[in-house]
Amino acid sequence: MAALPLSAPQQRDQHYEQHHGHAALIPRSAGQLKAEHDRIVGRAKFFLYATIVLAFAGLIAVVAMPFSPIPDDFSFGAQEVVAVAVFAACLFLLHERAELMLRLYNFEPVEQTTQGEMRALLHRVPEGASYQRALAAENRTFVTVEVEEIRRRADKFKPAPEGQQSEEA
Repeated sequence: MAALPLSAPQQRDQHYEQHHGHAALIPRSAGQLKAEHDRIVGRAKFFLYATIVLAFAGLIAVVAMPFSPIPDDFSFGAQEVVAVAVFAACLFLLHERAELMLRLYNFEPVEQTTQGEMRALLHRVPEGASYQRALAAENRTFVTVEVEEIRRRADKFKPAPEGQQSEEA
């Protein structure tokens, strides 16, 4: 899978986690989410256009090869090699595009019931109130990518069963 650069908030989260042992919840702004969404859509379009161009170029090369000055004995084998190489490259590009399209699911708003669960989990986290205020200030709901981040952070602040000490204490 192609490596995508980390956005500034993700880098900041990783830096915080390295020095403090856990990641703070910092909501991405609607603008950051839209920019990342648009970047993924742009890359997916690029992969689609690249696949189409490569397929046509390969088709033209395979069809034109018998009419070229290349000897017939070599031409047939070269056609097969070019066709297989183009087919494999097109499959790779389409696979990369599919991976990007799956990442777009991260930007879908979550269901109403999940939003309630996320609000309840944020009550356990020290920065939960500021997280909710940031979302309310932008008039947006939780998106799918935030669900796992919130659950992971809230798990670190789960109340300990009676008679045991808390992880954070």
